Amino acid sequence: MAFSEILKQIRMKQNCTQEQFARELNVSFSTINRWENNHTAPSGLAKMRLLEYCKRNCVDDEILTELYKY
Repeated sequence: MAFSEILKQIRMKQNCTQEQFARELNVSFSTINRWENNHTAPSGLAKMRLLEYCKRNCVDDEILTELYKY
């Protein structure tokens, strides 16, 4: 599964808009939009924030497993 798809799944399961998700990860809305549309990839720091967010919000293990591949 592509990173963009994983990110979108996480956001949708948490019932967040791109703006809300961006605030949670301390990035801009446009950054989330570019990640979800596969225009750019997140930095190492951004990936760490995403993993921390997932752990705090009890994201499914299946999605976390996919996320760890990146």
